[in-house]
Amino acid sequence: MRFVIFLTTVFVLLYRPSLASFDTKKGARPLAMGGAYTAAAFGGDAFYYNPAGLWYNANPMGQAFFSRPFNLTELQTVTFNFTYPYFFGNVSANAESYGYDLYRETTLSLAYANVYKERVAMGVVINYNHLAIKNAGSAAAVGLDFGILVRPLRMLTVGAMVRNINHPSIKKDVLPQTFTVGACFQIMDHFRLMADAYKDVRYPTDIRVGGEYTFMEKFIIRSGLGSDPSRFCGGFGLDLGLAVLDYGFNTHQELGMTHALSLSFHIDRKPSRSLQPSLR
Repeated sequence: MRFVIFLTTVFVLLYRPSLASFDTKKGARPLAMGGAYTAAAFGGDAFYYNPAGLWYNANPMGQAFFSRPFNLTELQTVTFNFTYPYFFGNVSANAESYGYDLYRETTLSLAYANVYKERVAMGVVINYNHLAIKNAGSAAAVGLDFGILVRPLRMLTVGAMVRNINHPSIKKDVLPQTFTVGACFQIMDHFRLMADAYKDVRYPTDIRVGGEYTFMEKFIIRSGLGSDPSRFCGGFGLDLGLAVLDYGFNTHQELGMTHALSLSFHIDRKPSRSLQPSLR
């Protein structure tokens, strides 16, 4: 039975980059918008899409995330992160686990985010990536990520992120090195559109578009598309004040749907920080 499970896992991983979790995107909110999140990164999700967005948090907050891609336990992903704002910038810690007892990827991370003259937000992440394969041993590598956010106009924010700048590898397997640029358009107070170009150096560019609309400041609906692989995404959010619940899904032409849940909680919630427009 375990051999059958193992073969199933290998089959699924054929549709994903090697060392899957070390580049698997987390967060139900960004997943619901096709991953178009580099310029809209906020809250705990910013850890994975653009650490510069961690600076927006004006109060301590944590986030838990759960996903079981294609309803396979062998691909289960669980994460938890916590951000604390200090006078010298925001500091965040993150822990995540992907896989099961035969194959598991674990990442422990620390991030720092700050702002320059209220106009440019920057963030850096140090990741300790550990891979364990039963009866085959384990290995680890340290990766470095960097992100930046700028708001040229009141209605436009642009962002960029580089993942694994230092080109780390576990044994002979190089961890995914990715580059992402994106834009977020605040069309109205309660409606925004996002677009990203995501490039893994080993694969074609993934074009991502998404949007979200907020009703009565409490309920948010989201939708998005991605090009590589081709996928449709959607979901919703429910803002309960000190807690926020997000649900997202995406589709895969061969493997079916993936569902994801995120729960964020705030301590003494305050209005989020914002960047000042660079151009008047």
